[in-house]
Amino acid sequence: MREIFFDENSIDNGLRQAYKKIVKEGFDSYIVLAVGSGGEQIVRRLNKYWNCKDIVFCVVKNGDIQISDGSKIKDNKIFVCDDTTITGRTFINIFNKLSELGADDIKLLSLLMRRNSSVVPNIFIFEIEADTKVYFPWSDYPIRIYSKGIVRKICYEDCRKEFRCGDPNIDKNSLSDFFKNQQHSSAKIYLVEDMGEICSIVQFYEKHLDIYKGLFLDIIATAEGKIGNKYASTLLKLISYYMFYHEFSFIYGYAFDNEELIGMYKKRGFEVIGSIQDPHYGTLHKIVIINGTKDMKEHVISTIRPHI
Repeated sequence: MREIFFDENSIDNGLRQAYKKIVKEGFDSYIVLAVGSGGEQIVRRLNKYWNCKDIVFCVVKNGDIQISDGSKIKDNKIFVCDDTTITGRTFINIFNKLSELGADDIKLLSLLMRRNSSVVPNIFIFEIEADTKVYFPWSDYPIRIYSKGIVRKICYEDCRKEFRCGDPNIDKNSLSDFFKNQQHSSAKIYLVEDMGEICSIVQFYEKHLDIYKGLFLDIIATAEGKIGNKYASTLLKLISYYMFYHEFSFIYGYAFDNEELIGMYKKRGFEVIGSIQDPHYGTLHKIVIINGTKDMKEHVISTIRPHI
């Protein structure tokens, strides 16, 4: 399954463009109906650009549709806002309910539309495949706060794209190779995609070291020309959340002998516990971060140190 994690910037940029369409089509004179918590989040963000005429709230529970003030529906034009249109069934039910209450006209804005939905919103910003799991900043999921681009798993469509970081030992692997690693080994591979470009990539594995289960940070790289935009830091944040959420005891890896790079790791909670000499890279520093909510930090480090 493909996963996409939307950040605040992506959503706000999309809604800013959507508002232009709302005005162009004359929907800005409509009463707004916010569907569920997702619809409320959309409306709250739209309020940066749009002084809505009026807002009504809608809750859908077990097929039952509850509207906060049904008296505002009769003879009025209603602009329905939701975060996701999956099958379209929810909107059809809401449409029928609003029609029963006497709505004069009904339009739909949805942040996302899943492909093959039976309903195509009047305005939608993103279209996703049927097997895609989406996380918004307001989703109940720990991996959700990213300052740059969209964080997601690598997918088949990425195999046609290019990624070069300038390190020949990494660049010898195409995105197709990374995708195959994910499909045929235990590799976990995530990307940062920004403005349609693959800006950074991380590859990690689950590892058992002695009595502890953790993660090995194998590759983390940023595309040429994209360094300094915090894309790699975004992926370090992701793998840290992955460790905590799945209750692993540690993450370990090797960092180049670069003060700025070591500083980035330390900001994310990693520490240096030793060094090795590599025939290709020279000095590499052993870096680790421990899940202190699960295990005693010093005991984990002393146990795994001989194995890394």
